[in-house]
Amino acid sequence: MFTIKLDLPSGKTVRIEELNNRNYLTIIKFCQNGDHEGLNNFFNDIYFNSDLNIFDRFYILLCVRSMFIDKVISYSGKGDAEIKYSISDITSKLVDNYKEVEKVLEYKDFKIKVNIPTELYFENIDDLYRSTIVYVQYKEKKVYFSELTDDERNFILDKLPTQVFLLLQDYMNYLSDTLFDLTLIEENKDFEISEVKVNILGNGVLFFLASIFNFDLFSFFETYYYYTHFVSKGASDFYDMSFNEVRVLLNIHAERIEKENREIKKQERLLT
Repeated sequence: MFTIKLDLPSGKTVRIEELNNRNYLTIIKFCQNGDHEGLNNFFNDIYFNSDLNIFDRFYILLCVRSMFIDKVISYSGKGDAEIKYSISDITSKLVDNYKEVEKVLEYKDFKIKVNIPTELYFENIDDLYRSTIVYVQYKEKKVYFSELTDDERNFILDKLPTQVFLLLQDYMNYLSDTLFDLTLIEENKDFEISEVKVNILGNGVLFFLASIFNFDLFSFFETYYYYTHFVSKGASDFYDMSFNEVRVLLNIHAERIEKENREIKKQERLLT
């Protein structure tokens, strides 16, 4: 499987697999059904390990969208004008706004190390706590949350004193004030395009990703039809390719047909 190396906002480096049409169709179905939890789980399955924070995950998925589907995001503006924004501008904002916010919260014999959340989707406040805690230490015993199941994390949360949750809430407020309100797309009054802003402590990141990965199913299968009937001649490689690759081949095919038509018209003129 082909992979691409990415340097992430946190300074980590990963290699990611290209997004093939089989997985892209699954993503589209989750988006079409408004199933953000399922979409998040699927992204986790194909791209993430547990120690990547939400900035890095957001960055990876923006790069996936750019490299394997389309490099731009389009919006309909005033008078049905199509306004396009480069995804690279958004990834640059993630890099520019990244800050280290790691802290160790202390209460009596407890030490709780916290950092930027590691998930894209939060069903409730406990999900946010589980995603933010790096480890819990009680006296000499230290437990890293990335090594635990959700049930084990919940068990530990249930045992923590109320004062610890007050400290966690203060930390959430600190995160929100420090770096988690990002303007992804600036307002364009001339074309009546509204500002697009997300707060990383909510589900805004995943909702935004769902909006830019979503694609009309009819158009997807129309692309499949044109590719298999006119380019591959029935070959079954469509679902193993990326959407970008298919689009490039369709464009080459369209250019060849146009060239052939020009030659035919040229010959017809010579014969008349």
